[in-house]
Amino acid sequence: MPESFSLPPVTSDYEAKTSYEAARLARHKERAGIEPFGDPLSGVVLVAESAPEGAASSRIVEALRRSLAAVGLERAYVTWARPSLLEEVLSLEPAILVVVGPAAARAVDSLGYPLAEAGFSEAPEGSWFAWTKGTFGLKLPALTPALSDDRAKRHFWKAFLALRALAAGGGLDPGPYHPRP
Repeated sequence: MPESFSLPPVTSDYEAKTSYEAARLARHKERAGIEPFGDPLSGVVLVAESAPEGAASSRIVEALRRSLAAVGLERAYVTWARPSLLEEVLSLEPAILVVVGPAAARAVDSLGYPLAEAGFSEAPEGSWFAWTKGTFGLKLPALTPALSDDRAKRHFWKAFLALRALAAGGGLDPGPYHPRP
């Protein structure tokens, strides 16, 4: 298990592959609802629970944008739990995979990702773990309750602050959570 982490430099081959795959995925007709945002080349992918359309979804997008900016990760790529998620994760090959909420954790776990060594559903919120040999995982609480409840907001933000280590360039400690046998 890696002791520390730093985002890999973007190579032209990786950049070309990821750009191609991201553009191809964007053309899928199954993409209804909120569009992903951020830079797919950032190496950091957040998978958020699917949100209802309308004002609630725009509040969630705005809250994610502001939270990422507050920890210096404006470039992070944010997508949603949906049918094309496996293809998206395989295409982007993130170094960091973050799930926002238990439904997103279950969605990623249900992908049957062939290299996954641990599940997000069992992971403690706010603690890094090795999802695969090359990808760190982080499980966050659901964001929707945090939009209207101060206690839920503090709980979400406390877990979300684990992302500051990425922007600071510090090493990540995968913590005590280890893969299931």
